[in-house]
Amino acid sequence: MKSKRDLWSGRFRKRLDPEARAFSSSPEDAAIARHDIIGSIAHAMTLRRAGIISERESEEIVEALRSIYKEVSADAAEFLSGEEDVHMAVERRLTSMSPAGPKLHTARSRNDQIALDLRLYVRENSLRMMRGIISLQKALLRRASGERSTVLPGYTHLQHAQPVYLSHHLLAHFNRLERDFRRIASDMDRNCFSPLGACAIAGTSHGIDVRYSSSLLGFPRHFSNSIDATSDRDFVLDACYSNAVTALHLSSMAEEFILWSSAEFSFIDIPDELSTGSSIMPHKKNPDMAEHIRGLASRPISDLSGVATILHSLPLGYASDLQHVKRYLFDSFEVTSSLLSVASSFISSVRFNRERMREAASDPLSYSVEIVDQLVQSGMAFREAHELVGRAVLKSLDTGKALSDVLSQAGVRANVPSVPEESVEMRGSEGGSSLESIRKQMRRASSVVEREGRELGAAERRYERMVDTLLGK
Repeated sequence: MKSKRDLWSGRFRKRLDPEARAFSSSPEDAAIARHDIIGSIAHAMTLRRAGIISERESEEIVEALRSIYKEVSADAAEFLSGEEDVHMAVERRLTSMSPAGPKLHTARSRNDQIALDLRLYVRENSLRMMRGIISLQKALLRRASGERSTVLPGYTHLQHAQPVYLSHHLLAHFNRLERDFRRIASDMDRNCFSPLGACAIAGTSHGIDVRYSSSLLGFPRHFSNSIDATSDRDFVLDACYSNAVTALHLSSMAEEFILWSSAEFSFIDIPDELSTGSSIMPHKKNPDMAEHIRGLASRPISDLSGVATILHSLPLGYASDLQHVKRYLFDSFEVTSSLLSVASSFISSVRFNRERMREAASDPLSYSVEIVDQLVQSGMAFREAHELVGRAVLKSLDTGKALSDVLSQAGVRANVPSVPEESVEMRGSEGGSSLESIRKQMRRASSVVEREGRELGAAERRYERMVDTLLGK
C-alpha cells in the first residue's frame, strides 16, 4: 500500500522514516479531534470575512468540516489511524471532500491551531470537572443534613482532639471542594482567550480579524503577543494543578473512610456494591473503591509534574516537546473526573454507625479544652489554666479516677461535660461546631451550591451555543 504524502513534504527529498513517524505521531489526538474541527470552522469563516476565500468556498469547507465532525464523533481513533496528528488527518479528509480544502490553512499554523485545540479542550473539560464537584458537594450536603447531631471524635495527629458533629466534618470537605470549584473558575477566566491568528510565531501578512474568530469561538479576549500565544502552556499547568489539588482532597477523604471502615474504628459500613472480597479469606470485606480513589489520586499529581518537567527549560516559540504535554493533560482530566464520580457514589451510599461514633467521642479527657475555657472565663490566665488541667489529666490517667473527681479534689470549680454533645455545644463561635453554627454553615453551603450551579449553567450554555452555532444547529 502506497504511503500517504505528507502535507508539508515540499521541502524534502525523502519521506519520513516509518519508525520516526511512529515515534513522533500523536495517537492521543483523538481527545481533541472535535475541538480541532470546531476551530477550523471558525477559521474558515474568518478567511471568508477577510476575503481570502469566497463565500462559496467557505460554505463548501464548512459543510465538509461539519460532516467530518460527525465522523470523528462516531470514532475518532479510527479516523486518526495512520495519520501524523489530528490536524493533518482533518486537512487530508477535507481536501478529499472539497476543492477549496487546501486553502483552509491560509493564515494559520499548526502552532496556533494546537494551542486553540487545547484551550477548547481545557474549557470543555473544566466545565465537566465543575459539574462533578457540584455533584459531590450536593452529596456531602445531603449527608450532613441527615447527620446534624451525630457526634464523633475530631482528630488532630490522628489522636482524639475534641468532639465534633459529623455534619461539621462533612462540611469541611464541602469547603475544600468549594475552593476547587473557584480555582477552576479562576483558571478559566484568566486563560479564556483565543490564540488563533498568531500563526507559527510572528502573526500573518493576511488581513484576518482575530477579534472576529475569538468571538465565533466564545472567547472574550484574543492574544496580544503572537510569540506568547503559540508558546504558552500555562493554562495546561493551571488545569493540571487544579485537578491535582482536587485529587489530593479526594484522597484525603478516601483515607478517612478507609480508616473509619476498619474494625478498630467501625464508624462506617461500606455497601457491598463498593466493596470487594478476598481470594483466600472468606470473611473479608475490603474498602477497595476508597483505596482506588486514594491510589489513583497520585496520577493527576504525576501529570502536573510531567507537564512542568517538559516545560521547565523550553525557550519561547513552539517546539515538539510541547506535543507531549497532551497525554498528561488528558490523563489528568479523565482520572480526576472518575475520582469525583466514584467519590459521589461513595458518600451517597455509605452508612454511618452513629452509636459507635458517639461511644468513641465520650472520653471525658477530650473535654479538657472546655474546662480550660471555663477557668479562663472565671479570671485565670490561659497558660495557668492549661497547666492546671494538664496536671489533672495526668493524675486521672495515673490513678484511673474520673477527671471531674480529680478536679473537684483539687478544689477546681468547673462544669465537666457529662456527654459529648455538651462539649460540642460550648463551641458556638463563628464556623465552630455547635448546632447553631452548623445551621449557619448549612445555609451558606446551600447558597454556595445554588450560586455555583447558576454560574456553571451559564458557562455550559455559552459553550454549547458556540459549538452548536459553528456546527449549524
